[in-house]
Amino acid sequence: MNLVTLRKSFSLLIFFLFILLFTVGESAADFLSSLLLPFQLVPALLHSLANPGVLFVSGLMILAALCLVFGRVYCSFLCPLGVMQDGFIFLARKARIRLNHKTEKPYNRVRYSLLAVTLVTAVSGSMILLNFLDPFSLAGRLITHLGDPVVAALRSTYIGILKYFDIYLFDGAMNPVPLSLLMTTVMFLFLIIFMSLRGGRLYCNTVCPVGTLLGLIARFSLFKISFKGGRCNDCGCCENVCKGGCIDLSKMQIDHSRCVNCFNCLKACSQSAISYRLPLADDDQKGWSPARRGFIFRSIAAAGSLALVFNSGIRNVAASSAVEQEDIPVTPPGSGGVAHFTNACSACHLCVNICPTKVLVPSMFAYGIGGFMQPQMDYRKSYCDFECKACGRVCPTGAIIDLPLADKKQTQIGVVQLLKEECIVYVKHQNCGACGEVCPTSTIYSVNKNDVLYPEIDDQYCIGCGACEKACPTEPKSIIVKSNPLHKKAVKYVLPAEVVQPKKADKDFPF
Repeated sequence: MNLVTLRKSFSLLIFFLFILLFTVGESAADFLSSLLLPFQLVPALLHSLANPGVLFVSGLMILAALCLVFGRVYCSFLCPLGVMQDGFIFLARKARIRLNHKTEKPYNRVRYSLLAVTLVTAVSGSMILLNFLDPFSLAGRLITHLGDPVVAALRSTYIGILKYFDIYLFDGAMNPVPLSLLMTTVMFLFLIIFMSLRGGRLYCNTVCPVGTLLGLIARFSLFKISFKGGRCNDCGCCENVCKGGCIDLSKMQIDHSRCVNCFNCLKACSQSAISYRLPLADDDQKGWSPARRGFIFRSIAAAGSLALVFNSGIRNVAASSAVEQEDIPVTPPGSGGVAHFTNACSACHLCVNICPTKVLVPSMFAYGIGGFMQPQMDYRKSYCDFECKACGRVCPTGAIIDLPLADKKQTQIGVVQLLKEECIVYVKHQNCGACGEVCPTSTIYSVNKNDVLYPEIDDQYCIGCGACEKACPTEPKSIIVKSNPLHKKAVKYVLPAEVVQPKKADKDFPF
């Protein structure tokens, strides 16, 4: 098996598992998330910072080691967006669209500026650029929001056929994708397709901050693709198949910061003039001086130090400003509150896909511009299941921590408010009871007045699950959940002890 076949087989397997992770639901989510997510760079980095654990820290170290030894193998073997781009290129060639990938300009100012701005905005508490550009999150949104309409159409057809035979086992309801989010996702899809057909992995080498960061590391990798002196006949086959546009045949040079290790050049070269090996002393290393190397190392070290020094302070300022806003969205149990959630969420929307009740929905600017596309709880559409913690189990970045179920059941993500001026019972003096029937924590109780049961609230027991708001039949809702910017712990309701009545002796049967 050559390196190209190995790369194609492995990357297709990873991509297939990635699609399963976003589509199969809870059933296989635990296994797939623990298998795939620690080896996605941005999720592993964010999770290691937000909620350090052996699995994600180890995954991050393995990714760094792979890049230092083998170069940017992550981009061709593990990145789901990279596999998508390879798929677009493959389909274009099958459709006989002429793709003549030649040496591309490095666009260093663009890619390094985007990386720097992304790092600075992330450190300052705004995830907008990272949410936009992270390849894992972008691929997740493409699958979620462009695949959902297809799944909905197939599901509706399937349910319609079953109903024809009087089989009503499945609920046909699915949350529609907001038009603004759908248009944003479609825009990025067209951008990626255009850049793939225009210059192969042009997105990876120009826009993607992960590709730029790994490119800096890959310059120092042990194994590199390099020319063998005296064998090249200048046929140009390697340039034509290079996805990174990093081979300059006129100078016999390869820009290893842009090489995504697709290994197409090795297969295309009929003279074996190009190989993947440890660099030799006579290999051409022009264009990468020790002075430039030292400058980039010092810049990375300075940026890292700056991030460590100012990270908590700047993020706390951003968090306090977010807390002061009114109508703050309710964040999922395990997120700790708005500040932690918005600072760690990369808007991959895996939790949106995995949520069994579909209470988690993508937002646009609900958390402000810094929380662009991050999910929120929508109690008008559904509620948070008292027995469920699926979102915490699969969250790749640590934005939602996997709480023990007992702790999750006491996590107060919001507090219920009863608007008596809207409530049917108080306005029309007739029984309803919808909210009290669905409350899992006995927060809502009834007071009998003239044979009418009036709802009252003891909010110390409330966890903000939204079951009451979802069940309320009035419009506007007469019972709503207000967010806790910082999650609290609710009091656990204890059932009153039952009075045991003494048994009466049965005179007819004394034995």
